[in-house]
Amino acid sequence: MHPYLKGKRFIAVLATIVLLVFAVPHILDAFKPGDKWSISEDGLVSYPQNRGAVEYTKTILNDTPQFTLSKIVYKSKGENIYALLRIPKTSGKMPALILLPGAQVTKEAEQYVAAKLAGWGYITLAIDERGNVGETKGGFNSMDAEYAAFIQDYEPVQHKMVFDVLRAFDFLAEQKDVDANNIAVFGESMGGRYGIMAAAIEPRIKGVIGISTAGYDSLSKQFQDENVARFFRSIDPDAYIGKIAPRQLLLIHSTNDSVIPIAMAQASFNYANEPKKFVTVTCRTHGWCDDMEPALKEELEKIFRD
Repeated sequence: MHPYLKGKRFIAVLATIVLLVFAVPHILDAFKPGDKWSISEDGLVSYPQNRGAVEYTKTILNDTPQFTLSKIVYKSKGENIYALLRIPKTSGKMPALILLPGAQVTKEAEQYVAAKLAGWGYITLAIDERGNVGETKGGFNSMDAEYAAFIQDYEPVQHKMVFDVLRAFDFLAEQKDVDANNIAVFGESMGGRYGIMAAAIEPRIKGVIGISTAGYDSLSKQFQDENVARFFRSIDPDAYIGKIAPRQLLLIHSTNDSVIPIAMAQASFNYANEPKKFVTVTCRTHGWCDDMEPALKEELEKIFRD
């Protein structure tokens, strides 16, 4: 579940959000206008496709006969984004996936899945998202602070998080071992939300795999104030998911997920266009479980073959 959208606190924030923006103007001090950030009339975020070369450092952590694991630190919107790059020892250029963890999950925790993917011949870049746990800084702002920034044309942190995914794509596309025409996103829970948004913005992303993820089921429709509705559209994956086509979308969800109910995932899936696939499993976890492996392997072959 996204940390912004939990229980009574979220409801209270929604009730006071318009008043708070005028009561606390100092909250804007932490924001800087985004040079290349823009919002459409209906509230959708966009960034240019030509974002320039990525500034980064690379440190090899482990070099084995099967793979190389390196720590990557790349620049994005004023932050250092920490990531783990896993490259299998295979000849030729390989498809790659950006791994986006859920809330309270680190890039290190994604290495279980990354190792499986490497065994199938895929490069992975798992990132510590800004404001989440892990090495990357740039904490979450309150929802009222995000809204205040938005209506005064400052770039909210949640939008910067999408840009961080785009820069991860740019980094991979620059790497000599990566097939730049075959880069997809794999996101769990909160990470899946930002993966959906990034893929809608960047048409070169080859496909999207969402694990235990969902949008907010058109939350913006609940608000009569157009500014508030426009803000919520800007952060709702359901407003973006229809733009992934004609690329492949795969959502995998457990019928026993107690964090994001499967009905929310199905609602998001309904907003998507073909080609798309919804796979259910019965494991009792939120996020990845090994029951998801067969569907993931099959769909990745389709994504990177087409």
